[in-house]
Amino acid sequence: MRDPQLERNVDRSQNRIESYHQLRSAIAQVGGKNELTGRTDIEIDISNQCARLIANIIIYYNSAILSRLLTKCEASANEKALALLKKISPAAWRHIHLNGHYTFHGDGKIINLDAIVAGLEFG
Repeated sequence: MRDPQLERNVDRSQNRIESYHQLRSAIAQVGGKNELTGRTDIEIDISNQCARLIANIIIYYNSAILSRLLTKCEASANEKALALLKKISPAAWRHIHLNGHYTFHGDGKIINLDAIVAGLEFG
């Protein structure tokens, strides 16, 4: 006898894995490339580890925002928004600009996620 709940959990797990692989693929294709860069095994390994780090940073950023949104929606008892939140993947990247030239400065400023979430109207 098949357990429908177990099947749903397996499907969700497979979807999460597929979302992660799609994110990794999008990162690998930045700048029009179709694969990791590097001439030697160590350069390819470094490129792979950098792509993993970028993917994990995106997932953390999204998870931090989703967590704050969840708290906000629970506090306001917004059932519609809570239902929508369950469908959002932390591996999403369409709202993140992956191409371009980035300059990083150590000015000590941090992204205020609470201010970002406070300005969101959800559901």
